[in-house]
Amino acid sequence: MATIALLTDLGTDGWFAGELKGAILSLNPMAMPVDLTHSIPRGAVAEGAFALFASYRSFPEETVFLAAVDYSNAQERVIAAKSASHLFIAPDNGLLSWVLRRERLADVREVNIEEYLVPSGCSTFPARDMLVPLAAALSDWLSFDNCGDLTPNYVKLDWPAPKAANNQLTAAIIHNDRFGNAITAVSPRELTDACGENCVCTIGGGTSVKICSHYGDVPKGSAVAYPGSAGLMEIGVNGSSAAETLGLTVGSEICFVRE
Repeated sequence: MATIALLTDLGTDGWFAGELKGAILSLNPMAMPVDLTHSIPRGAVAEGAFALFASYRSFPEETVFLAAVDYSNAQERVIAAKSASHLFIAPDNGLLSWVLRRERLADVREVNIEEYLVPSGCSTFPARDMLVPLAAALSDWLSFDNCGDLTPNYVKLDWPAPKAANNQLTAAIIHNDRFGNAITAVSPRELTDACGENCVCTIGGGTSVKICSHYGDVPKGSAVAYPGSAGLMEIGVNGSSAAETLGLTVGSEICFVRE
């Protein structure tokens, strides 16, 4: 049974997300459509790209990810990508670019989407009429190698790469989660390579934050930096919101310094 994971900005207060599942099952009754999330803010491609980046490795091998954020133009180019373990399809608007940054050996193909769409007389729901037929086909009879031509060209969102100099690493916040944890663009490995095993994190005007493994390693109300579930360093506050307590927003810079 093939898993098809759905990531969209369609919301959950209407029928659209549920209709995607029904359309998938109509085309492949043996598929298992599951919701990754439909709560990406409307048109927020970067948030969708991060949600996919943060979560895809928890899904079974051969999962097909159908990602549709800011996808209302039925004429928009569609790409498909295959890593060593997963398949991804999305409009070519940058939604897959952060996954593909990590999965550097993935193949990317430009899909001739006209071959897979289900004519409906509707041009305002391309996620259903274009991506669903492709996802259903890839989960059943269609080989990835036959879904389109290989391409090295696709839209890439900027990734704020950390800057290393003089035993310190400067990194930007790229996402604040619903708990107020501020996620940086630096991995634990990059941090160790730049600053060694012993370092501290400094925020804003010089607030010093310990680097630990969990919120509970510091007292309630205290800030802590730790390796997060997305494979990136995060800033949290035990029992509270780091984003609110420390004034961290997307784009805020923090610094890790060797002790």
